[in-house]
Amino acid sequence: MRNTDPFVWFREHSDALFRWLGFIGLAVLCFVLLRYWALRWGGWRAWAARLARELALTAAAFADPLRSWLRHRSALRLLARRLREPTTWQDAERALAAARAGDLPGRPYAVLVGARTVTVLLAGRAAPEPWTVARAELPPVTPQAAGARPIVVALGTQRGGGEQQCAFLDLSVGPPVLSAAGDEKASRALLQALAAQLDARLPRSLVVVAEGVHRRHPGQPVRTAYRTARDTRHPLGLAPVLVTTALPDPLPPELAAPPGAEPALRVLVLGEARGYARLLVTERHGRVAVMGTPLLPRCDGLGRAVARVLDTLPPVPVPATATDAAAGLLEAGDLFEEEAEDERATAREQQPSAAGAGRRAPGGAAEQSAPTRTSPRTTEPAPAAKRTAT
Repeated sequence: MRNTDPFVWFREHSDALFRWLGFIGLAVLCFVLLRYWALRWGGWRAWAARLARELALTAAAFADPLRSWLRHRSALRLLARRLREPTTWQDAERALAAARAGDLPGRPYAVLVGARTVTVLLAGRAAPEPWTVARAELPPVTPQAAGARPIVVALGTQRGGGEQQCAFLDLSVGPPVLSAAGDEKASRALLQALAAQLDARLPRSLVVVAEGVHRRHPGQPVRTAYRTARDTRHPLGLAPVLVTTALPDPLPPELAAPPGAEPALRVLVLGEARGYARLLVTERHGRVAVMGTPLLPRCDGLGRAVARVLDTLPPVPVPATATDAAAGLLEAGDLFEEEAEDERATAREQQPSAAGAGRRAPGGAAEQSAPTRTSPRTTEPAPAAKRTAT
């Protein structure tokens, strides 16, 4: 080193020296800038806290789309699995009917069905606490309660009791008009999913869809669809349902008047409705809020889940009376089960005795007997509703 010329050494290592000097200068400049920003933001601690917050927001902006997609897939699988099971619908209806029959501090309007429990949401002045019961403790049949039987529709999934639960809304209580508003795309998808559930569960021709609801369903003009739904017969007290994108103008009196105990017509409308209505507000993140209640389920996977299980949805459990069944208001298989095989065998055994009522007497003259009413089973197979009436 003593015999090394410093100028020669500097020329030989000039590139490395200038490189390190550049690094040092850049570090000093960054330190000066950071110190300047830290002083403007209130010191080093405030600067570090703000930097951590900005980094967290940046990471969340990249991770939220993936999380939303995973939540959507999870809700879709849960809905498709639960809605395919008839016991899910039955437990929801039984819990609502049991809550009506019981001495509870509020009026049930919705239910959350989990894997082992059912939670009934209550409406009242003092915001009563929900009523939770184990699914195994529900009555084996839907109890008879005052008022109309529950007519539930699935709204989506909501977290409760430490798990994701299926949220159902009871349409037999509250205003007869249900309004789906908020985000245009989400509210239209929600309206279509609710209409598909009602069309699959209610008796035939009881759901009337107006034009503009679905691009693959032409529908009727609003006024014509309203008249059709209004003039539809009500089997067993069930009110017809009108699904439309707008209410008739001028507003019919039955839609403008305060809701009664048994409405003559129920309406599902897209957008905010006039008069007395229950408002469902959707958002672009896939949630729907039932205004005035704590119910806030995710509905982004409801449409696809309903499309997968539409053929397996159980009918609305409304008990038939002999008068309505004899009038032929119900289609076979809508609300009744087929007769047992032993009953049909017994009916076939009784056919010869009924057919021989007019056979000849031993004296040769025809035996006259009093006119008797023959059961439909002795002539030809009859629908289940007629068999029940007989």
